[in-house]
Amino acid sequence: MRKTQTIEVIGVGSFDIYPVKAQEQNFKEVLQNGSPLKKVLVKQGIPNEYKWVDGNKKEYHKEEVFYNVFDNYTQGIVRTEKVKRFDIVDKSEVYNLSESSISVLNCDDTTKEIFNEKVKDSAVKFNLKKSSNGFSWKKAYIFKKNGELVMISGLGDINKAITEFKENKKSKEEIDVIVQKVELKADDLEVTL
Repeated sequence: MRKTQTIEVIGVGSFDIYPVKAQEQNFKEVLQNGSPLKKVLVKQGIPNEYKWVDGNKKEYHKEEVFYNVFDNYTQGIVRTEKVKRFDIVDKSEVYNLSESSISVLNCDDTTKEIFNEKVKDSAVKFNLKKSSNGFSWKKAYIFKKNGELVMISGLGDINKAITEFKENKKSKEEIDVIVQKVELKADDLEVTL
């Protein structure tokens, strides 16, 4: 974690800001049989061009690359449509996500009744793949908010980040680099939107 800025709330105090960033899972690039590949930059540009090479320096193109996803070799995974594995957890767990998005859910009355009977004031937690592109999964929670069902999905673990922050704070002192610039303070400007 790295400090990005300091703000002062007048009358309350000064705060150093350390954003919590979730790391997405990366899956190893392999051949269809599971042999490892190495990604090599061929040409830098927009977009960059790559080739993949095996241990014998044989080259492969993107169409030949697979990914080792939990010991399954695949070129893609379709987004989640049916959730088979889920847990019913305390609703407060949703506030442990460091990065999230919120959706309002629409369902029929029967689904609402079943949810109220089985889940009550808790939340349903499951893994969600929102897109058929890429290999990223999110933690997802469905729960009631103001009488409606909502879903929060995201990454990160705030409790883990706080623990890491405390450990880093103890183990090393931060070195401040002083850079002088001519700047205006945002709070001194009268901005009309």
